Amino acid sequence: MTVPFPALTPSQRLHLEVNGYVVVEGVLTAGEVEALRETTYEIERRHRETGELPGPSCHLSATGEDFFRVDNLPHLAPCYFDYLTHPRLLGMVQEIVGGKVRLEQSDAHIRRPLPEAEQRYGFHRGINPGFTHTDRGLYHFSFVKTLTNLTDLGPDDGGTAVIAGTHKVPEEVGGQAIIEAALADPGLIHRVEAPAGSTLLFFESLMHSSGIIRSDRDRVLIIGGYTPTMFQTWHGYEPDPEFAAGLPEEHRALLTGEGRYGWQRRARSLADPRADS
Repeated sequence: MTVPFPALTPSQRLHLEVNGYVVVEGVLTAGEVEALRETTYEIERRHRETGELPGPSCHLSATGEDFFRVDNLPHLAPCYFDYLTHPRLLGMVQEIVGGKVRLEQSDAHIRRPLPEAEQRYGFHRGINPGFTHTDRGLYHFSFVKTLTNLTDLGPDDGGTAVIAGTHKVPEEVGGQAIIEAALADPGLIHRVEAPAGSTLLFFESLMHSSGIIRSDRDRVLIIGGYTPTMFQTWHGYEPDPEFAAGLPEEHRALLTGEGRYGWQRRARSLADPRADS
């Protein structure tokens, strides 16, 4: 597995540095997008027909008509595994975290429009900005997500919303104060619009929310969360042991974090060009 480094252009890395997120278009092919989208729809269809889970060591954290979500994906379908081990995505994530990573979380979502009275943002950040370091002048954070939209996102299709720049705002400022300030000045809230196959990369310290779907279209997406090797998985995302045991060492280590405290750090400067440019 050849992981590119650096995997972001200087402009993309600067956008991330300033705003806490960046959208990279064209990461997945049309075929990859279709396989991921249809697999997720098929899991939903089977669950609604049978009530069964799609496999071992996974769970459903949402099963409503407007929101279906399956968690812990690598062993459930080859297309999920290929996404979560995608060399270009891993290259971008390792660049942002600042070194070798392990898979910490993975989930696939189908979101549908809510009644107008229930449409609102749910801004949050899963971990505070304390887990940071700076290397070669650039900000790194210990929990980074890749969120790839499997449907086109126009202005009314509910793309992820973020409060730009909040990845560096200290925890003591208070999350609710940040949210209220942003809602009072909507220009602080950035919404993702991008063609299917585009990936939103963001620091988990960034205030983010699912977007508000005002169209009549489903929003389908897949998420991978990555941390340094010595971190644990999020609750309920431990790798399926039988599946992990059959993997080559590099892929197994990505799922299990078996590298632990032998963390291999790596950094780039803003001036370094993307590896494949």
